[in-house]
Amino acid sequence: MSLQIQLCLLFLIQHLCRVDANVKLQQKISSTKSKDKTVVIDCHFPSNCNRYIHWYQLKEGQTLKRILYSSIADGSTYNDVGFESFKVDNKHENLALKIPELKKEHSAMYYCACWVSGRIKRFGTGTRLIVTDQGKDTTKSPTLTAYLPTTKESGKQTRICQATDMFPDLVKFNWKKKSNTGDWTDVSEDNVVEQRNVDPVIVTSILIVDQYTAGEDLYQCTLTYEGGMKQKTLQNDKDPANNNEGATVKPTCSPDNKTSTIQISGSSDQIPSLYLFVYAYGVMLMKNGVYFCAVLIVLLKRKVGNKKESA
Repeated sequence: MSLQIQLCLLFLIQHLCRVDANVKLQQKISSTKSKDKTVVIDCHFPSNCNRYIHWYQLKEGQTLKRILYSSIADGSTYNDVGFESFKVDNKHENLALKIPELKKEHSAMYYCACWVSGRIKRFGTGTRLIVTDQGKDTTKSPTLTAYLPTTKESGKQTRICQATDMFPDLVKFNWKKKSNTGDWTDVSEDNVVEQRNVDPVIVTSILIVDQYTAGEDLYQCTLTYEGGMKQKTLQNDKDPANNNEGATVKPTCSPDNKTSTIQISGSSDQIPSLYLFVYAYGVMLMKNGVYFCAVLIVLLKRKVGNKKESA
């Protein structure tokens, strides 16, 4: 599969799997099982899903394939060709996918979906299934480390949360801000940059906010992973002793890591917040540029084909 086609598929999947604010199909982030075991992948769906819940499989380098669809009313299930061994565990507001006698080839991403508002299909957040050769299921919880804000003359301020030393390596960060009423509200993803290092596995989430409006506001970093969740609240000049269980906080930027894709090292005086802001903006521009190039290549190929046909 060419790079251009892979890029187009990647953008397509990202849009397909986007869940709007009103219709959310919730799934666990991952599930790790050993061969020959049985796995049950939950899908909690809202009441406005129409008639059926659909299940899809996505393997790396392949297209999205439907496995089956199941009636919300009575749980009756209709399997697609090649997926006859897959079953559904019917529970209230949860039509879970059940795969008995696991094999290595079952490792993939699994999405549940439903039709809403006529012609709109909404996808769940997706569950990554990992099938291991080991005799028992093996998972390792991440270590969550938070770094207190840096303040610079650039007018930008950064807060950092970092997950390390986990298996599987699939984790999800979510940032919230405490309002004047005491409620926690989600922070826009446009203000967040995430970096992933493969060996060793390090996932870093960087929140970039305006220094002058942030002030002493409380921000909460939540890490979701297989089997649990960890949280850390960050605020200027706060005592690290107030950490939540399972997380640590440090007053400076991330420690030196020479193998990281993006190296974050030294004290807060050595890393301008503006660098992180410019980097985040550069990443967004690069993504848009790649998408533009992919579309342009497709259009050029189509134009050349039309000329040949007319010749």
